Amino acid sequence: MRVNITYSVELEEVPAEISRILEECAMSSRKFHGDLDRSIGRPPLEMLDEIDSLRISLANMDLKLADAMQILSGYAQTLAQKPGMEQKAIHEQEQRLAALAAQLGTPTPGEPDGD
Repeated sequence: MRVNITYSVELEEVPAEISRILEECAMSSRKFHGDLDRSIGRPPLEMLDEIDSLRISLANMDLKLADAMQILSGYAQTLAQKPGMEQKAIHEQEQRLAALAAQLGTPTPGEPDGD
């Protein structure tokens, strides 16, 4: 039975995580090709079991590749939103600074000091 698991990594680590998943797929693919080559010419009943095993291997690789696509899709969306997120954070910091300056009775940077 397959289950979904969730874990987090830093945004900058996503490309390395995708590379790790793709390397797993590449290793599985190499094993798949070797198993396929060994299956050719075998007795038919042995080939039946081996073909089933090969199909399962392909399905597992497909699931891993789908996971990688989903992760990359979220990564791309996050990167597209990041400039807006940074701008919002800057605006919030400016508001906090202005509130603090008002409490202290000093002008915020860029404001005239009233002199």
